[in-house]
Amino acid sequence: MEKYPIEVLYVEDEIMVREPFVEMLNRRVGQIYEAANGAEGLELYRKYKPDIVIADIKMPVMDGLTMAAHIREEDPFMPIIITTAFEFTEYLEKCIEIGVNKFLVKPLEREAIDKALLDAVKLVEFKKKNEDYHELLELLLDFRHRIIIIIDLTKVNSFDTNFLNFFGLKSHDEFYEQYHDFVTFFKNNSQNSFVYDPFSEYAWINSFLDLNGIENNIFFNFSRSSDKGPYVLRFHLFDNDTKVGFILTAID
Repeated sequence: MEKYPIEVLYVEDEIMVREPFVEMLNRRVGQIYEAANGAEGLELYRKYKPDIVIADIKMPVMDGLTMAAHIREEDPFMPIIITTAFEFTEYLEKCIEIGVNKFLVKPLEREAIDKALLDAVKLVEFKKKNEDYHELLELLLDFRHRIIIIIDLTKVNSFDTNFLNFFGLKSHDEFYEQYHDFVTFFKNNSQNSFVYDPFSEYAWINSFLDLNGIENNIFFNFSRSSDKGPYVLRFHLFDNDTKVGFILTAID
């Protein structure tokens, strides 16, 4: 595998997890800084300013999400990857507020790690190649108001009753009578907008991500930390219809 000329901060309290992960990272990136808790990680971040941060959620002294919140305040564009052995939905609200870019579920699989690194490296390379990166993002993405979740449609095959109820469908059979597949569904709805409340009875996005694999999406959070919804939800198909973007814009 190609070795990326980047610096990575990896924060994990369990040494039996950290050591093999660091060994693997050594074959993929140029420099690694490792820490055993969020406080140590924050200190190393401020000292070395790495290109990417990877951190576990639950750690002593300072947990990974608290550390990530401090980092996000200092650099709103730092790629942050969170690893967790716990239910994603338990941390969804906090992760949205902070602006986590990617989630990896333990036990960590090599393919998911490589994909997450590649996505983060693309962000790093874009930042380095564009001096006006911050201004460009403001103009194109209005980053203070949007959350963008990019999902690999080739990996999508499941949905629950919350999804059906939100879109006014009575059953899975009715879905497949109207739409051949998920590409057709999102394409047919790409010109529509919906009001989405993440705390409503039919808040389906978190369960949709959970059912189809958290590791199969890219999560960009350009929202204000106070934005908790409701949002205007739109869909965008791209990459030859192999991916869909969920674009959530805060309603002022």
